Amino acid sequence: MAENLYGQVSYGVFVYFSCYILFFSYKFLHASQKQRKFHGFALFCILCLVFWSNPQRAIVSYGIPIIAAIVWYMLGLAHTEYLDRKKTGWYLIVIVFAGIMLGAVLHAVTLAGFNYDFAPPHACWLSYDNMLRNVTLVPEGFLALFGGLPTADGEVVSIVGIYEAARFAASLALLCLIPYSIHTSLRQKGSGVAFLASFAFTALAGVLFVQVATTVPDMTDPILVSRYFVPSLVLSLILSLSQKLDWPKAPIVSLSTAAVAICFVASAYPAFVKMGNTSEYDRSITVQHQNALDGLKNFLLENGLHYGYAKFWNAGVLSVLSDEKLLVRQIVIDHGLPMPDRWLSSNRWYRPGAWQGETFLLLTTQEDEEEGDEAVDWDLLGRYHCKPVRKLSYEGFKVFVFPQNLAKYLSRWDRRFEVPGSFPASRESLHQVGKLYDDYEYAGSAVVVEKGEAGALHYGPYVDVEPGTYTVSFDVAVESAPEGSARLDVVASPDQKLLAETVLMDNTSSRRLRFTLDRLATLEFRVWSLGNARVVFKDVSIVRDNATWAAGSRSSISRDQPS
Repeated sequence: MAENLYGQVSYGVFVYFSCYILFFSYKFLHASQKQRKFHGFALFCILCLVFWSNPQRAIVSYGIPIIAAIVWYMLGLAHTEYLDRKKTGWYLIVIVFAGIMLGAVLHAVTLAGFNYDFAPPHACWLSYDNMLRNVTLVPEGFLALFGGLPTADGEVVSIVGIYEAARFAASLALLCLIPYSIHTSLRQKGSGVAFLASFAFTALAGVLFVQVATTVPDMTDPILVSRYFVPSLVLSLILSLSQKLDWPKAPIVSLSTAAVAICFVASAYPAFVKMGNTSEYDRSITVQHQNALDGLKNFLLENGLHYGYAKFWNAGVLSVLSDEKLLVRQIVIDHGLPMPDRWLSSNRWYRPGAWQGETFLLLTTQEDEEEGDEAVDWDLLGRYHCKPVRKLSYEGFKVFVFPQNLAKYLSRWDRRFEVPGSFPASRESLHQVGKLYDDYEYAGSAVVVEKGEAGALHYGPYVDVEPGTYTVSFDVAVESAPEGSARLDVVASPDQKLLAETVLMDNTSSRRLRFTLDRLATLEFRVWSLGNARVVFKDVSIVRDNATWAAGSRSSISRDQPS
């Protein structure tokens, strides 16, 4: 639960937004006319924010639950005594719907102005068998959230075993207490606890429905997806532990509530103190624990390094620990080259203008020794003029320092290509005909096809390009042929839409193609041998003509005549 509230998934944000919505809604129902304006405006702003962020998630987590809470509250009011308060309830519903609508509109408008890589998944219904399977997996996630899932194959008769048994029993008791406390609270119509209970119950039921019946959560790991229950279960836990202990009338419920509270309080020591002392990140500091990367951060700064790249789990941590004195951007290794990891990142991090001067590539010792597609191909990196000038080591890390920003030379990084991006012939170049020479005529690598062979001498590299006007230049040498020696073109995947093309008759023919994109597209630069002459391909490059985005519809790709 602590990891889900305060860790990387940060579901504590959902909890406090739920609390804000509950607080301002309930205060609106009971405040004076003057105070009501403030509470209504605050609620409206919060709903706008949460629906602006993600309306699909917000409607399940906040929208439906708060409407259900208001309706249940209104149903619990007497017909005559609280007639004015019912009218206030209708005003509150109008504010809720207004906040939802404006937030959803802002979300749609915001996304319409951006090219984003990660579209939300489409929810589909599960089969009946899979629904039943998910029903059996939900309790596992519940037990794991409250620390009640015993360690598999652990000894029962031991100190740890007895402790886990107590946690397991407390979690099972809580599993029964939550529906009981919600039922008891809902019967107190018109009260604050009924307002909270109706919100928590509706939020819990909504997440449970999505988790059991749809494809939205990945139930291959029920413990991981149990985080969706965190906001509603935290509110339900508060509701359960705040119930009045009525020992004469409900001794079992009172005993269970007290036992759960004692178990959770007693668990604080091993969970927050003992576990921290045995953590691999401990540095014998009893008051403030120190992250293992803190020393690496100091080492990099001492060596005059301020901007670099590393894999996801090391990049952001170093930036935060250094208070952004050291900026480390996340990358992956793809076919031997560092490539941007655009998940939870910004495209501007990977542009040449983001940093001028030395940059570094940070790898763990294991990453440096890897083989295959996830290993850095230093020879290939050298062909892009990226050779490290210094190599540093710190504990389990290797640091490769480059004289300039890697983004300046690695063509796939900047999707705007304000600096020319080059794709030279190499082992990674895609071709159907021809032969690759590493040092053709002592002038670098090239793919050569002889007369009589027709086909794709080069295709790919399937690079993402942002809207704008671009010029693609081909470094191609051909022998003269009246019928044409080679055809050059630029196409957009996946529909292979032709953007620009030209046919080379001899070496005086233009090798530059100009075109305009009105939306983000994946481009392919192709060289076709027509079989009439010898053709040599060495390189293809792309550069943005200007910094102004192309005008027009974002849903289409326009084509200019080749220059």
